[in-house]
Amino acid sequence: MTAPVPPTSEPDTSARTCPGDQIGPCSTCCRPTHTYGSGVRSPLCEYRDGKAAARWGRKLRAD
Repeated sequence: MTAPVPPTSEPDTSARTCPGDQIGPCSTCCRPTHTYGSGVRSPLCEYRDGKAAARWGRKLRAD
């Protein structure tokens, strides 16, 4: 059984450990997440990233 997804008002776990200037909204749900740099335009939170990886595979994210 998987844990329920917290409300989008709560930040992603990656956002809790990164510097404040690298936090931005998830491109899908607008949850605060780690943007991994200043040039990133569509970051995904860990919840949306898992769905994308299941659909498209991990190679898409690594390229």
